[in-house]
Amino acid sequence: MKIKALMVVSAAAIFAGYGSAALADAKATFNDFCSECHETADFEGENAAELAATIKKISAGQMKHKKAIKLTDAEATEMAAFMSKGGK
Repeated sequence: MKIKALMVVSAAAIFAGYGSAALADAKATFNDFCSECHETADFEGENAAELAATIKKISAGQMKHKKAIKLTDAEATEMAAFMSKGGK
């Protein structure tokens, strides 16, 4: 049981550190591509996976959008998570 608890704490520490960098990257990406027309608060509470799927379609040119965007799948996923939290 102690090993399981240690693994959970270790994983949380890894993701907490990653989250800060990913959050900063997602915020910069959102500001570069989306903030001209959208606010992060518009997406707060939305399903992050569904947002990521939509962003990936836009990036791939499969969905019409006012502004062309080119993102990696990881960037789209990070930005969707950022957006679904209302930029928090």
